[in-house]
This record gives sequence, C-alpha cells and structure tokens, in this order.
Amino acid sequence: MDLQKTAREIGLFETAINLAKVNTSPAVIQQAGTTMPIPDESITADTQRIAAWLLDLNKEKYMFLSPEIALIDEMARQTKRTREIIITLPCDLEADAKERIRNNLPRGLDIAILEEPYFPHSFFPGNGMMVICGYSAGGRAMVFSDTYRLIEHYSGFLGKKAFIPFMETNSAVRYDGWLEMNQQRINVTWRNEL
Repeated sequence: MDLQKTAREIGLFETAINLAKVNTSPAVIQQAGTTMPIPDESITADTQRIAAWLLDLNKEKYMFLSPEIALIDEMARQTKRTREIIITLPCDLEADAKERIRNNLPRGLDIAILEEPYFPHSFFPGNGMMVICGYSAGGRAMVFSDTYRLIEHYSGFLGKKAFIPFMETNSAVRYDGWLEMNQQRINVTWRNEL
C-alpha cells in the first residue's frame, strides 16, 4: 500500500486516523514509518479540536490544498451554519484519483472541487482562508510536493493561510516526497497544546 498516494486521495487526517487504529502492528510501523510520521490514538480527538479551531476563525469559505475528508466531515458535524468548502486538486493528479476523491466527499455539504490552475470565485481575504495540511518536524512545516506547488501557485491570495499539522514531532525528520514550506507563507498555525 502506498500511504502517500492514499493520503493524497483521502487526506492526511483520514489516513492518520486509519493508521492510529493499527499503529501497534510492527509491519505497519515498518512500512508507514518510512513515508510519514506514525500518529497516536489522540488523532481523532485532535481532528475534532482542529475542526472547532478552524470554525472559530469564522470564515465563510475554506480552501483546502488537499482533500482532508475527515477534517471537513468533522467541521460539518460541529456547525449548523453553511460554509463553503473548496478542495483544490493538482493539475497532474490522475483522472481515476480525481474520480475517487469526488466519490469520497462527505454528503450534505457545499463542497466544490477546483482543479489547478483555476482560482475560486468570490474568494477574498475577508470571507475565505487557505488551509494547508502537513506535519511539523522540529518546528518546520512539511508538506507533500504537490501541496508545495499549490501553495506557490496560489501565493497571490492575501488572506489567512493556516498550516494544520496532523502530527508534530520534535525531530527534524524529512520523509521522501515531503518538502519544507516557507514559514513566512503562513499566517496561523494549529498547535497541539491549544
């Protein structure tokens, strides 16, 4: 199983929640531990707290640079107010992967799929924010290479850009396929101790 490919299709949080259920298996630790940090059982509670934190930022539109299915679903559970969710897909993502993402979207939400290089309509600093997910390694923001490219592509957006690590590690480990994001591109960062 290619965990990075899976994470690109269902999001880091959904992948992490599924990994946490089997994180005591030596085979899983050996395979997953080479491609991404292994989350612990608190990832489900963290996802709930992160969703509440994002909603407290009080935006009408949230543009995710990865398909964070679990986080989006949790945001929907916690609010009755309608908010628009935009999931941006890289232009080089395979057609079958795009179709699987569309089929896995939570139902009953206003979710739009936006393919790079397009920019969402009526998405302004006052009503929207960009949500970037990855992991934190010794205080460094690490993201997938395609997420990094999307950050560069949408760098002209002057509104809030939130970095949400699914996992925070004290070591500066960099896994293959991940790049360090410039911290100056981030306005707000979720911290686990909040």
